[in-house]
Amino acid sequence: MQSAASQARGAENRLQLSSQRRLFIAVFLPLAVIYLLTATWQPPYDADTFTNAVTAYELGTHGDVFLERHEELTGDFYRGVVGWVVPARDSAASQYPPGAALIAAPLYAIWPADSETIARTLRDRNVEYELPPIPPAAIAASLAAAAGVAALALAMSEFLSRRNAALAAYGLGLATGVWSVAADKLWLHTGSVLYLGVALWLASAFYLTSGLGFGLAIMTRPHNLVIGLGTAIGRFLDTRSWQVLVRMLAGMGIGLVALVAFNYFVFDNPSITGGYRLRVGSFATRDNGNLITNVFGGFFDLSRGLFPLSPFLLALIPGVPAAWRASPSWVRGAAAGGLLYYAIQLYSNRFSGGSGFWGYRYPIEMLVAMTPLLALAYFEWVAPRPRAKRIFIVLLAVSVALHFAGALRCAQYRC
Repeated sequence: MQSAASQARGAENRLQLSSQRRLFIAVFLPLAVIYLLTATWQPPYDADTFTNAVTAYELGTHGDVFLERHEELTGDFYRGVVGWVVPARDSAASQYPPGAALIAAPLYAIWPADSETIARTLRDRNVEYELPPIPPAAIAASLAAAAGVAALALAMSEFLSRRNAALAAYGLGLATGVWSVAADKLWLHTGSVLYLGVALWLASAFYLTSGLGFGLAIMTRPHNLVIGLGTAIGRFLDTRSWQVLVRMLAGMGIGLVALVAFNYFVFDNPSITGGYRLRVGSFATRDNGNLITNVFGGFFDLSRGLFPLSPFLLALIPGVPAAWRASPSWVRGAAAGGLLYYAIQLYSNRFSGGSGFWGYRYPIEMLVAMTPLLALAYFEWVAPRPRAKRIFIVLLAVSVALHFAGALRCAQYRC
């Protein structure tokens, strides 16, 4: 028979599991409904998201990533306009890692509609190409973004009450590009939100599985690696356990090896760059505009900058030192990794991020990684100060309104 102590532990574990389930549902369901109502359900899809959707369709219907029916899109005339399709072995494939496509592939596997040939006029020329059904990509993007934010709420419940963790998650989910970009179409950022949120949650106890979550994030955007490393180092400092560090690094290593193997299989290029292999030189030589202009634009540009479109973040900055002192090491590590992620992004890409979306998209991964620290900045510094709290609430409302307007604009196919 079980001892009274073991029975008590079992009851406590069941209560904790039930509590976590309620918190997840309380965040996931409302966000999922909002995202589904404002997602882009019909074409046109921009080059980035078309490429992810067509790869997901190929994975779901044929079990591979080779785009035989889109080989003509590898030409310079189409590249970056219709999609980012590049030569691969004896065929063609997306230049992107497969992490985002994996999310929508199961839906495409069961979706009743097939791809269709559409005609467009591009640069005064009539062109035809196959377009997969858009609804599976819209559903996958909405549910993945909502699930990632809900998982992050579970991660924050480690040091916040359930109510406060949910409020912080709603702030990320409704006042940032998570809503207007990641939940709108099947971007790479969609995969990042899901995988990073789940990995940060699992890092509380399931260290190898958390590492695998970061591994999937690496298979979506490879420089998510720095967020995983920061979190793993933070967990090591919190637990003083080498086993924790080794398990998390092992999971990330599996993801990294899987990405290299994927790129070798698809592009005959055993590297993390894969379809980007011809662009590595641009990273080394900084062929991406003036760096100072890039950094300034990434934070302050009126149409693509972080602070003009999510001004509530400005009200949290004074609270960051207090949050840093109060936070566990893994929160600091994740935040530091997020900042490094964005620094790499601004170094290697122009801040504007192209077209086909409203607002900003490159800071999204950083925001996911920094949300636990920013939540503490609010509860440790802003909330106890009435004037700062009033300013924050106004700026938060403005941020939500801006991203609501942006999401509606994209839903009406004007992005």
